[in-house]
Amino acid sequence: MKKKILATVLAAALAFSSIIPAVPLNNQTTTAEAAKKKQPSVKKIRKAIADKYGDDYMPDVSLTTSEIDERLGIKSSWYLDILAQVPMISTQANTLVIVKAKNKNTKKKVKKQLLAYREQQINDTMQYPMNIPKVQASRVYVKDNYVFFIMLGFIDSSLEETGNEEQLIEAYKTENKKAVDAINALFKE
Repeated sequence: MKKKILATVLAAALAFSSIIPAVPLNNQTTTAEAAKKKQPSVKKIRKAIADKYGDDYMPDVSLTTSEIDERLGIKSSWYLDILAQVPMISTQANTLVIVKAKNKNTKKKVKKQLLAYREQQINDTMQYPMNIPKVQASRVYVKDNYVFFIMLGFIDSSLEETGNEEQLIEAYKTENKKAVDAINALFKE
């Protein structure tokens, strides 16, 4: 009799456990689940940013990997994918760089190089005067394993004529925020 009761309890326990899904005890996403989370591609990110600016998206020339290495100092061994665009017209400063780093170590290297590139642009005495506030407002942004250099947008011409340097820098920072917003929106999907 005890064996029948024990067998019935065990059978019920097995049946019940098969209908309850396994949940990690700490309720955190497991590494396997995190790996499954698909990140947007470099091209998709670039398109989202360009769409955000519409006709004001000026970088229309893509740099080659050797030009990226030469101009930005970013080695091809550091990334899985990259896109660096500059305007065809040299008087424009609009630039977008999107780097999908291979790992945490290379992400740090890419960020360091893009920060150095930004400083180089800020300290370049040969900048066109109209581009100085835009260069000052440029930013390096990190999202997951991506690193971005953002120097985009245009401001109202009346503000350009009447605004002081601080106002112009703030206006261009607002323009760069459009790109950051587009990036963040993609990573929420």
